[in-house]
Amino acid sequence: MVLAGNDAMKKKRLPRDARRIALKRAFLVSGWLALAAFSAMGMMLKSGTRALTLQGLPVELIFRSLQPGEAILAVLKDNPPVRQVILKVRDHKYVLGGAGKGAPPFALIGIDVAAKSEPLSLGVVEEKTDGTITGAEEELPVEPKEFPRRRFVVDEAMLNPPPQEQVRVAREGDLIQSVFDIFTPEWLGTGNFISPLPGREPFPNFGQIRIYNKTRQSVHAGVDIAAPWGAPTLASNAGRVVLASHLYLSGKTVIIDHGRGVFTFYCHFSKLLVKRGDWVKKGQAIAKVGNTGRSTGPHLHWAVRILDVRVDPFSLVCLPLE
Repeated sequence: MVLAGNDAMKKKRLPRDARRIALKRAFLVSGWLALAAFSAMGMMLKSGTRALTLQGLPVELIFRSLQPGEAILAVLKDNPPVRQVILKVRDHKYVLGGAGKGAPPFALIGIDVAAKSEPLSLGVVEEKTDGTITGAEEELPVEPKEFPRRRFVVDEAMLNPPPQEQVRVAREGDLIQSVFDIFTPEWLGTGNFISPLPGREPFPNFGQIRIYNKTRQSVHAGVDIAAPWGAPTLASNAGRVVLASHLYLSGKTVIIDHGRGVFTFYCHFSKLLVKRGDWVKKGQAIAKVGNTGRSTGPHLHWAVRILDVRVDPFSLVCLPLE
């Protein structure tokens, strides 16, 4: 469906099934076409990423894959005469904005880890420099993904907190959600995201379905990276610390706001090196690896939220933001 300021501006669309087939075919050829396009725009595709141009839409999409738990970079292409471009995905709106001198306007989008493998509707609204507003909708073919399952045995007090701690757990859950509800319209990051423990291999456990003590089941919405006790952990990008506290389940925890609804979450630390309100640079040490909270050994749990959508942090690291 295409929306426009007047009938003359409406564009013809292929039937929905035909568009899906065209999108799948576009996946096969988009990689080498996008490489040349993004080189000219000052952005280079990183290894392991693909790009997709949707016919008639002013954005280019870059991603590792179109699956549950993946981050997507949407970049304004060809410098069209527009004042503003807004993307609509499910209940979220993403405004394309600049990241610095010479960089094209962009937005980061997420496909939640619990998303179904069904077409994802992408709406695009353009406000042009002449005042006209146009819009269009397209469907992205979300591919299925199977996540592993694993059983854990943990201290019963961590699985079912005693009555005197249940109020604390509920309060801290509300606190974390209130932090993720913060929206900073400016982009605070600088360039690409990096691993907070460079050179250390993460466990392939993002999205893992976890069964605790044979009863409680949950989805692991982050990745774990093993490291020695006390190893320094780095901020994966620049931003503002919006939480630095010792919580019951996640232990000593840090959350960084990178702007535009993008947050990185780090926990189970032995020592915090930052406090709430601090501005941090990419690569700055923010804490030391530990085993606090619901944890079975020294490691870092690292997670990402994009407008409260849970994505694999390493799908974000793959994206070219510089």
